[in-house]
Formats: sequence, structure tokens, C-alpha cells
Amino acid sequence: MTLGKEAVAVSWGIAEWYGKDIRRMSAKERADAASVALETNEKGMEEVEQPRCPFLDSARPGARCNKPGGVCSIRSYEGTKPKDDEQPAAVCPNRFLELVSGQSVFARIAKDLYGRTSGAKVIKEIPFLHKVDAKGEVNRSAKAGRIDWVLVPEPPAKGASGSFDWVAVETQAVYFSGGNMWVDIEQYRKDPAHLHAPQAQRRPDYRSSGAKRLAPQLDAKAPVIRRWGKKVVVIIDQSFYGELATLPTKVDDFDNAEVVWVIMRYTDAMNLVVDKLFFGLLDESIQALQATRPLNKAEFESGLKEELWRTGKKSKVHDA
Repeated sequence: MTLGKEAVAVSWGIAEWYGKDIRRMSAKERADAASVALETNEKGMEEVEQPRCPFLDSARPGARCNKPGGVCSIRSYEGTKPKDDEQPAAVCPNRFLELVSGQSVFARIAKDLYGRTSGAKVIKEIPFLHKVDAKGEVNRSAKAGRIDWVLVPEPPAKGASGSFDWVAVETQAVYFSGGNMWVDIEQYRKDPAHLHAPQAQRRPDYRSSGAKRLAPQLDAKAPVIRRWGKKVVVIIDQSFYGELATLPTKVDDFDNAEVVWVIMRYTDAMNLVVDKLFFGLLDESIQALQATRPLNKAEFESGLKEELWRTGKKSKVHDA
């Protein structure tokens, strides 16, 4: 797919690729990235050696990129020019794991919430839900869901009994809607020396990311975790946060919070740093993510009549 001079005037394209700012990548680096990405698209992740992920590497040394295509974040472009005055949007959850001045976002959470400056541990993808069969019986050998990360600020000694502090951490990148990214990557295979305009219309899909993914995750996990006397931390970036309905901030301390929001922001140097941290309640957090309200009856029936009376190719009406 090539849109040429009639290409999308304003769309979203690659901001970071295999851990690097695409604006600062050399022609060789872009060519190498395009080669790995396109070969991966053809053969699959398992058949192509992936570059090291500098973000996941902070938690799992030596970790390789696990996202086909290697795009870490996207940003708005106007023609071939990235809009540097707008925040990028992280599209890979590993992007939140960057070490900034030697500190991870997990270390920052351990310090701010528990006063711990060293010794905290994180565990990735802990099983949380059991599957239930058609008879309503719990299958304890089958897991149906996981918590992204569990942060233990002060790990208990091996063999110790009794309770200990921990917090569930969900990292939520954004999905995007519109044309796939492979058409953009192909442009860098052909000409890696220059930045290219996005070759398809696309944008971050905050609704799918928030209302359809994060809200159900919170709804399923947070009430149980709350009954256990623990908290849920949600990590998102500034781009995502800017699209949420206003989150109430009536809760002023960690003890009374049900959800802790950590908002991360891209600096001019493309480091992703903690910008703010605040406390919320579960119901209010879900409402902010869903950001919808039902139509009243008159509005609904007016729209219904409009569809019933529409003619031509745009009609949605069919014989029953």
C-alpha cells in the first residue's frame, strides 16, 4: 500500500523502533531494523533472532524483543515530520520498564509507596484466575488470567510464614486502529536514509485499550485483591492519561486507595519517566476508563428512526 503524494497528511507512525528513537537512528540502524522486522513477519518470531530489548532487559537481563515488528511507541506525524511537541504513545508494555538514572518504575513505586530504597523484587505474570467448566466446577490446574507484575517491596526470608507486603502492577500500553505498521516498515527497507510519512491512516485506540481491556482487567482483579487487603497499581503514559475522563482525586493517601495510578511522560530525550502518582477508588477509575453514558430514550429512538428511513448504500436495514 503506497499513498504517495496524496499520503495521509496527519497520522501516527513509528516513534521508537527496537528501543531506539527513529529520528536519531542511522540509515544502517533503520535498514537493519526493517530487515529483522520484515523477516519476522514472514517467518515468525521463533525463526528470527530478535534484537535485545533495552527495556525488558532491566528486569530480565539478556531479554530479546518479543513484539513482532519491534515498534515500541508511535507518534503523530505531519507528512514526513514527527510532531515533536506531542507526546508519543507506548504500544508495547515493556516500554515502561526503562531504567532512568539507574532506577526502574518498580523501584520508584517501592520507594514512594513503601519507603523502600533497595531490595524490592518483581515477579512477572503471576497466575491469578482459575478456569471454571460448564458445570461450574473449578479446574485448579488451568489458569485463566495473570497479573502483569507483582512487586514485593521487602521479600520475606525463605521459609518464613505470615503475611507480607506486595502490590499488583498492571502495565497498559495502547493499541492502535487503522492500517498495519508493515507498510511503513517496508518504506525503511527501500530507503532507510530518510524519515517517511505514515503510509496509512492510524491512531491510538484509547477506547479499546481502556474501556475494552484495562477496565475489565481491573473489574476482575481489583475486588479480589481489595478483599485480600492489597492494592493494584496501574501504569500508563501521558498520551493515554490525556484521553481519560477526569479521574477524581478525593483519596489522599495510599492506605485509603484501591487503585494507584502511575503516569509516565516522555522527555525530549525520549526517556520515559514517572510524571505523577495519585490514588483513586476502583469504581471511579473504571468510570474514567469507560467514559460513556447511555443515550436517553428519545435520543435512541430518534437515531433508530433515522436508520429505518435511510436509503441507498448506507442503509443498515434488512428484511427480518
